[in-house]
Amino acid sequence: MRHWLLAAALASPWSASALAADLGPYGPPPAEAYYDPAPRGMPGLWQGMYIGANVGTAWGYDSGVTLSGPGASGAFSGFEPDGWYGGGQIGYNAQFNRLVLGIEADLQGSDISDSASGFAGGGGGYFAQSNMSIDWFSTLRGRVGFAAGPALLYATGGLAFADVNRSLTASNGVNTVSMSDDSIETGYTVGGGVEWAFAPNWSLKSEYLYVDLGDQTLSGSSPGGNFSSTTDADFHTVRVGVNYRF
Repeated sequence: MRHWLLAAALASPWSASALAADLGPYGPPPAEAYYDPAPRGMPGLWQGMYIGANVGTAWGYDSGVTLSGPGASGAFSGFEPDGWYGGGQIGYNAQFNRLVLGIEADLQGSDISDSASGFAGGGGGYFAQSNMSIDWFSTLRGRVGFAAGPALLYATGGLAFADVNRSLTASNGVNTVSMSDDSIETGYTVGGGVEWAFAPNWSLKSEYLYVDLGDQTLSGSSPGGNFSSTTDADFHTVRVGVNYRF
């Protein structure tokens, strides 16, 4: 009996060694393949300040131009402003998982303009010529976005400012009235866009904005009396741009 116990005791280490050899060398378990672009409580892809540049085009629909005064009453034509613009933007984003909240300001130089002419109603026979141009415009907007991988879809809205130049000359062959104004007008803007992170710290954007600067009124006088003219300055814009995130 003692011989059997001794043989079993001697054979046990050799058996364990053979089994370990069959299983191969020991290694740690493979790491779990998992990637979270914006872990909860950590800064995300869109977090932080950014600066960029853009270029775009603008267009408007018929905004009636009126002339009111002795012998002139009502709309005689309408502005349909269009043109190109370009400029830059600066902003800041705070990312909370997939929710992105931000603020952005931009400044654009532009050549948005149009002219209108026609006879004003009222039986006075006044033929009017009016011009409008926007030399620059700017917006200050909030942004609310949804981050989906390298893409950011967002809505935006806020304040709009613009340098609006307007002039009008009207004549009935006897009396002529001229009026003009160059002023900074304020209004609102709303829109949305998509931004795509194509490289570390860099992204491309495509954006639509509607800008409404409200009504502008001109006034002037002639030997025939006092006159005024009112129009509404609003236009649509689309732009493409690039941002660098710090």
